Amino acid sequence: MKRQEAERALTAAMYTGELILECGGEVSRVEDSIKRICTAYGADRTDVFCITASIITTLYYGKGESVTQTRRIVSAGNDFDKLSRVNDLSRTIVRTCPDPSYVLERLREIQDLPSYSFRFQLLIYALISASFTVFFGGSARDAMAAGLIGILLRILERRLLKEHFNKLFTALFCSLAGGFLAFLLVHFGLGENASMISIGNIMLFIPGVKFTNSIRDLFMGETITGLICLAESILQAAVVALGFASASLIL
Repeated sequence: MKRQEAERALTAAMYTGELILECGGEVSRVEDSIKRICTAYGADRTDVFCITASIITTLYYGKGESVTQTRRIVSAGNDFDKLSRVNDLSRTIVRTCPDPSYVLERLREIQDLPSYSFRFQLLIYALISASFTVFFGGSARDAMAAGLIGILLRILERRLLKEHFNKLFTALFCSLAGGFLAFLLVHFGLGENASMISIGNIMLFIPGVKFTNSIRDLFMGETITGLICLAESILQAAVVALGFASASLIL
C-alpha cells in the first residue's frame, strides 16, 4: 500500500464512520466499521478514537508509515433508513474492496437522500403530543389542544434552528412557548387541563433516545461518550422542565 492509496482508503472509511455517527449510530459501531474497512484495504493496524463530537483515526501501513485524519461532528440525529444503508455499504466494502472513489460516491448518494417532509413532521409532532396527553389522563379536548400546540412548536423549532440558535436555547424557548400556549387554549375553552396538555408537549423535547444510548455506552465501556451524552440529556431535560415550569409560575 502506497501513501496515496492509504489516504484514499482512510478517507472512505472516515466518511463512512462520520455518516454512521450523524445518523444515530453508536460510537462502538463507528470504530468497528472504520477498523474493518481499513483492514480490508490493506492496513496493518488502525487506531480509532471516537466520541459524539469527533473522530480521529491513524492508519498504519508499510514499514511503520502512517496517515491520520480527523472529523468534527457538528450535528447528529436519528435517521435509521440512512443508517441501515450505510451499514449495508460498509459490509459490501469489507467483502469486495471497491475503489474508494466509488465508496465516496455511494456515501454522498445516501447522504443526499430526502428526509421526512416538513408536513409529515408536523403530523408526527401532533400525534406524539396528542397520544401522550391521552396516555397520562388527558381528555379528548386536551389531546386536540396538545396536537395543535405540537404543530406550532415544530414550526417555532424549525425557525429557531434555521437562525442557528443554540439547541438548549431552542428547547427552552419552545418549552416556554408550549406552556404559555397550553394555558392560553384552556383559557379560551379549547382545552380542559393545562397540565395534561403540557405533559404531551414536553415529550417532544425530552431526550429519551440520547439518555438510553448514554447508559448503553457506559455499560459497553465507552465511558467518555456515555458521560457526555448523559450530561447533555440531563441538561436538556432540565431546560425543558424549566421552560414549562416558568410558564406555569408566570401565569
